[in-house]
Amino acid sequence: MKTQIMKKLFLFTIIAILPLFTSCTVNGTNHNEESEKIEAEKTAEQLYDYISKKDFLSTEKLFSEKFYAVSSKENLRDILEKTNKVLGNYENRELLDWKTSRTIGTNPKSEYLLIYEVKYQKFKAKETITLLKEDDIIKIIGYHVNSDGFLNPELQN
Repeated sequence: MKTQIMKKLFLFTIIAILPLFTSCTVNGTNHNEESEKIEAEKTAEQLYDYISKKDFLSTEKLFSEKFYAVSSKENLRDILEKTNKVLGNYENRELLDWKTSRTIGTNPKSEYLLIYEVKYQKFKAKETITLLKEDDIIKIIGYHVNSDGFLNPELQN
């Protein structure tokens, strides 16, 4: 009899606790995974390939709609064209720093940060690219170009 009561109590406890586990969100985050960096660099590789060919129109597909919520496609093309005009033709790049964050579980999310030193024909630039995985495709959500070449007033026209 005592065993039967214990079984019922145990079963009741399991049934009472079960909804707590099913309504919880379970996530885990992995940081700075080499494999994730490699995936993000594939998008950056495409970006710089288009820039080297001066195919600024094709770069648009690499950018997220979240990017276009704050900057238009025309604005992006203007930035790329002005960068080419002021800094010169793209030559090469070196990855200076990177960070990745991949959350797995009920609310998955992957974010990436790549910082490059980019050599253009006339000037070098430090370029920061922020990316986000959307529907298994890594898209650019932020692109920042910083160069002393932009400080030269003679080149601003």
